[in-house]
Amino acid sequence: MTRRAVGRRPLLSVDARGYSLGDGRRQVAYQQGLVDLMTMSAEAAGLRRSEWDCQKAGDGELAILPPDEPENVLIDDFCRILAENLADYNEDRIDGARLRLRLAIHNGVVEPAANGYAGAGVIVVSRLVSADVARRLQDALPQAGLVVILSNRVFLDTVVQGHTAIRASRFRKVSVKVKEYGDDAWLHVPDFDLRDVDLTDSVAPIRQAAEDPSQSVRPTNQQRASMINHFHQDVTAGVIGVQENHYG
Repeated sequence: MTRRAVGRRPLLSVDARGYSLGDGRRQVAYQQGLVDLMTMSAEAAGLRRSEWDCQKAGDGELAILPPDEPENVLIDDFCRILAENLADYNEDRIDGARLRLRLAIHNGVVEPAANGYAGAGVIVVSRLVSADVARRLQDALPQAGLVVILSNRVFLDTVVQGHTAIRASRFRKVSVKVKEYGDDAWLHVPDFDLRDVDLTDSVAPIRQAAEDPSQSVRPTNQQRASMINHFHQDVTAGVIGVQENHYG
C-alpha cells in the first residue's frame, strides 16, 4: 500500500476583521492590502514567501510553510514587521477602511489532499484564528492592527525555550474552545501589554479612538516617528477610504 508523504510543517492562518461589512470595491482593496502586506512583511523578515503554499479565502489565507522556515523568525520579526506595516497602511484611513488582522501560528502534521491539505494541524490553526477570545481582544484594543495567537505547542517549544526575542511574559494565556477543538493558547499584540486587558464577553474597548479619525489614540510606547512607510501602492480615496483631507 502506497502512503502519501506527511510531515510536520509550520502553519499560519490570517483573517481580516470586518471584511464582510464592506462593499465590493472595499473588499477588493482589503484583499489587495492583505496580500501586499503579508508579502512585503515576510520578505522583510527574510522568509521565503514565494515557497509558502497559500490557500486564499478572500479575507484571509491558510499558509503551509516549508519545514525549514524558522519558526522563531515568524514569531519575532515577521509579526513585528507586519504590525508596523499595518500601522503605516492604516495611518490615513477612516475606521471602516482600516485593515485589522488576527494571525494564528501552529506547527503540526499535514498531508496533501485533493483540495489542499488535510490533518490535525490545519484544523488547529484554523480554530485558533477564529477563536472568540482573539476577537474579544480586538474589541478591547481597537487601535491594534494585529493580534497574534500561538498554539500551546508553539509557545512551549519556541517561546518558553528562549528561541524568540519576545519573552514569555509578553504573552497572555487563554483557553480556546471552538467546535470539537479545545486547548490553551497564547495571545500577543506587538507594542501592547495584555496583562490588564479585560477579555470577558461583555468587554468594552479600553481606549476609544477620537471622533476625528486623524486623532486616533496611539500606543504610548510605540515610536511612530521611527517607522518607515513601506506601503507604496497607489491609493484611491473613494475606494479604500483614505481621508481625503490628507491629500489636499
